[in-house]
Amino acid sequence: MTTFNPVTARAPVALPPMPREREALAAHPPVELERSRLDGERLVFDREGGFERALTQGFFLLRVPDGLDTEPGDRFAAHFHEDPVGDRLDRYRGFRDVDVPGAYQGYFDREHDQWENFYVEKANWGLLPAEVAELGRGMTGLGVAVLRAVFRHLDIPPRLWGTISGGLTDHHGHQMLAFNHFRSHKATRGCKFHRDSGWVTVLRSVEPGLLALVEGRLGAINPVPGHFIVNFGSSLEVLTAALPTPVRANVHGVVATERDAGRSDRTSYVAFLDSDLDGTVYRLENGTARPVQSVAEFAAQEVSRTYDNNGAL
Repeated sequence: MTTFNPVTARAPVALPPMPREREALAAHPPVELERSRLDGERLVFDREGGFERALTQGFFLLRVPDGLDTEPGDRFAAHFHEDPVGDRLDRYRGFRDVDVPGAYQGYFDREHDQWENFYVEKANWGLLPAEVAELGRGMTGLGVAVLRAVFRHLDIPPRLWGTISGGLTDHHGHQMLAFNHFRSHKATRGCKFHRDSGWVTVLRSVEPGLLALVEGRLGAINPVPGHFIVNFGSSLEVLTAALPTPVRANVHGVVATERDAGRSDRTSYVAFLDSDLDGTVYRLENGTARPVQSVAEFAAQEVSRTYDNNGAL
């Protein structure tokens, strides 16, 4: 049985029912997300005050850098769950049966969701097609740059960065690729409303369907061509909760995908940036990084809430 830490679990949230795709498109208008780009070490937003709004909303758009090719990831997300058939795409198939060493890795068939996933941490990217691993390095590099920019924006002393992030700001830590296929034939939710457990998530999605609770209202987080969707995770929310500008890890989930005959299912993929499981979750208070929970306990707590079948978080 998972033990919930009162500091990291945060106040319970009563979750709304997850709508189906057509209902969601009609009922929930899109959230106006801030747009940004990375200029070296600087995270530059298109509008004045955009950084602060992104921290409050928990989501923003990040321009895909020139030269970073997302097509290999798109192909892998579309085919990883399929059996080989003997054509040129077979190197993207058959990953339901691949044994990936390490916790929270490999293929997952989610009992309560349309989701099926393939998770693989950076140390195991040799199992992927080389061009998919190269995209992963690009996406995780963007996520690390975003985290460093957030720490800088919040005036967190650089001497603390490596400790509080479990080395992630120096490109260590837990860097995971997750590929998602939403099975429209399965009559259930797309995925449960949840918070991501780590620091920063960099998402590639090409169609609407992601919903989030933003400032108390359920709204659509829609993709924009040429941009990744970035959201902040629970480690960052816990760390900054006592700061003058706390960072929001927003509750979000995916609608129940509906498809007519001949139309492909929804797919997406993300780079998760987190601390290693043997690390520590911290909260900043009065200039001091106070340890509040082990990352292993925190991960077990958050995962249990993400994939269960109840109506609360």
